[in-house]
Amino acid sequence: MTKKQNAKQTPEPQEPGHVRSFHSASFWLYRLAGRAYAGLRTGFCVKRTKQGADIPHLILCNSQTLLDELWLRMAFDYPVYCVRTQNTRPGLIQRMGDALTAPILQKPVADELWSQDCVEQMQRVLKEGGSIGLFPMGHPPYGHAPGKVHKQTVSLIRALRVPFTLYTVRGGIGAMPRWSDGRRKGPFEGHIGRTVTVEEYDVMTDQQLFELICRALVQNDKPLALAYQSSHRAEKLERVLYVCPRCRDHSGLYSAGTHVSCRGCGMTADYSETGNFTFLNCETPISTVDSWMDYQVTWLRSHVDKFQGDFFTDKGVMVHSVGKTPADEPLFGTLTMSREKLLVRFEDGEAGARSVGFHVDAITSLTPCGQVKLSVCTDRGTWEITGSPDFCAYKYAQVFYALRGQFGHK
Repeated sequence: MTKKQNAKQTPEPQEPGHVRSFHSASFWLYRLAGRAYAGLRTGFCVKRTKQGADIPHLILCNSQTLLDELWLRMAFDYPVYCVRTQNTRPGLIQRMGDALTAPILQKPVADELWSQDCVEQMQRVLKEGGSIGLFPMGHPPYGHAPGKVHKQTVSLIRALRVPFTLYTVRGGIGAMPRWSDGRRKGPFEGHIGRTVTVEEYDVMTDQQLFELICRALVQNDKPLALAYQSSHRAEKLERVLYVCPRCRDHSGLYSAGTHVSCRGCGMTADYSETGNFTFLNCETPISTVDSWMDYQVTWLRSHVDKFQGDFFTDKGVMVHSVGKTPADEPLFGTLTMSREKLLVRFEDGEAGARSVGFHVDAITSLTPCGQVKLSVCTDRGTWEITGSPDFCAYKYAQVFYALRGQFGHK
C-alpha cells in the first residue's frame, strides 16, 4: 500500500462537536433550573449520581411524560445528550433548553426510532466521551398502559458497544398525564437502575437482552391504585377521548373539573383520584382511560369502512412547516380528514379561500405530539398542525392507522 493510499484511509481528527468544556456549565444551569421547577411545580424526586461520568455510555429511560428529558438529565451530574425526533417547531422554552443541552435531533423516520444518520451522530458523541439518553419506547402514552420497547434497541446497543444504564420514571402518568395541562399531587419519582457492561451483554442472546430492558422500563402504575389529587383532574380529557359510549357520537365530548360529559346525549362520567371512571347515567364496561381508548379502537374497527365524507372536522387550526424551510407565516383554517385526504382550508386575504392537502397514501407518519399538535410527515417534508386548547390530535392518528389496517394505540 502506498503512502498516498494509506493517507486516504486514515481518518482526519475531528473537532469535538458535543463534549466541550462549556457544556459542564450549561448543563449545570439547566439542571439547576430543572430542579427548581421540579421542586416548586411537579414534586418530582430523584437521587442524583456521578456514577459512570468518566465512561461514555447510554442511558435507557422509559416514556411517561412530555418532560422525560428533564427528569433524566436531573438524575445525572454530568452532560447527557438526549436523542429526539424533530417533528414539531420548538417553542421559546424548548429552544433555550436545547441551547444549554445540545440534544441529538433527527428527522422523522417511519417505523424506526433512530435513523442511520442519528446512529452516526451517537457514535461521534460517544467517541468524544459523551453519554447519550435514549427513550426506546417512543412517545409517552395517553393512558397508563406503557408503550412497547422498540426491537431496534438491541441492535443499536450492540452497534454502539458501550455500557448502558437503566433509568425508570414512576408515577409520571398519574402526576402529569400527557393530555393534561396541570400537575396532580401524588407520588412521582425517578430510579437509577443497574448498569450493564459490554462484557455482560456480549454473552446474552438478543432475546435475553431485550427482556432485561423490558423488565426495567415497562412500568404500569395503574395496578398500584396510586391516588393523585386535583380538583381539575378530568379537564382536557377530550384531547384523547372522542367517542361517547352512550350515543356513539364522535364530536361531542367535553370535560370540566372532575367530570367528562357529552353535549349530544348528556352522558356524564366522574374521573376519580385513582384514575377510574364512574358513569352516572350510562351502562358501559369502560372503567379507565385505557379501556375507553380500547373502546374507541373497537368503534373505529367497525366504522372505518362505512364512513362517507369526512371523518373529523376541527376549526381554528394553525399550520407550520418544520425544518429548513418554515412557512413565512402560520396558516389558519379548518382541518378535515376523509378516506383520501387530510385537508386544511383557510382564508388567504384577497386571494380568497385556499387549501393545503395531504393525500393519505403519501403520508409516512401522522403523530400526535405534545398536547394539541399533529405532526404530518411525507417524503416532501414535515408539517405541524396546532389546534385549539381542546384539540384532539390523537383521533386523526387513530383514523390514519385504522385506514392502513393497523388498529391500536399509536
